[in-house]
Amino acid sequence: MISKIKYGALLIALVIMTGCSEDDEKLTVAVEDAPLLAELDINRVALDQTNPGNPAVTISWNKASYGLPTLVNYVVEFATEDTFTTPITAVSTTNTEATISVSALNNTANDLGFVPFEWQQAFIRIKSSIGTQASNVSYSEPIEIMINPYFSYPFDDYYLVGAATAPGWNNDQNNPLLFRNAFNENEYSYTGRFLADAFKILANRGQWAPQYGQDGGTLVLRATDDDPDPPVFSSTSEGYQKFTVNFSTGSFTLTEVSNVGAPFTSVSLDGNEGSSASLTALDFDPHIWYIRSTPLEAGSVTFLANGSTTYGGSSEFSGVSVVDGVSIPVPVKDNYEIWFNDITGDYAMIPLNFSK
Repeated sequence: MISKIKYGALLIALVIMTGCSEDDEKLTVAVEDAPLLAELDINRVALDQTNPGNPAVTISWNKASYGLPTLVNYVVEFATEDTFTTPITAVSTTNTEATISVSALNNTANDLGFVPFEWQQAFIRIKSSIGTQASNVSYSEPIEIMINPYFSYPFDDYYLVGAATAPGWNNDQNNPLLFRNAFNENEYSYTGRFLADAFKILANRGQWAPQYGQDGGTLVLRATDDDPDPPVFSSTSEGYQKFTVNFSTGSFTLTEVSNVGAPFTSVSLDGNEGSSASLTALDFDPHIWYIRSTPLEAGSVTFLANGSTTYGGSSEFSGVSVVDGVSIPVPVKDNYEIWFNDITGDYAMIPLNFSK
């Protein structure tokens, strides 16, 4: 009996001693050496859009030291200045080397606000941390790189087809463009004349797939020519209506528009290096104006309505223009397809050589 008591007391003492050891002897992890970023083999990179998957640049660095063996997280950051006030994350890794593809580096340059087809300076640094909460952060000294990015139009465009719309069931008859919401790339709308009949949405003129219809009030995609046709959208009355669709949520609405005024007598595009281009109204709906292709210089433009009223907007490629609004930015020189709606002020400007 005595030996059992002594043995039990010994176990209790060991447990108490072990608990005290864990409480009293906390391990402290601190940065001893920040990552050391190696100079690049090539510090001038001209990005080629014809090979987007090719390696553009390989970045390597020495491992950061935290005094104890631990997994270190690394982030490759880019910025336009060496103070990294607004850094852009290009890569996250646990390795000490990262290869960035042409398209990925071009996307980073776009995020930095770089002008396409011009040489611009960027700075690279490595951010290290440990743990899931990214604690004990340290930074390498930055290095410089010169980047000449290309332009990539990032949006999808969609067109109307069907007996309720201007082209009828012809999929390549100057099918009117849906206007993309400048602040929600998944939402598109079209305000104009509809007949009491059926229609669908095309992703590309001249092709029946991809196309969108609806079933039970939800968008249905026909992705390929081998897929079955989805049911149509239906306009139940002739007149001016607003069709709105969200390709992310699958929702859509078609609502009547009242108090539509007289169409403009003319619409032209001004500010293109001093030259102008005239838009043409649809015969089916004279409130919808277009140019299928016109050359634009990088810079900015406005719309001139009825020969005297200027319409402008702040967002590139698409937006809603207002009277005496700011000039619309044109980010890259190219031939553009242009659409303008004189009911809503919606505009769209698609660079034809950079579109999907």
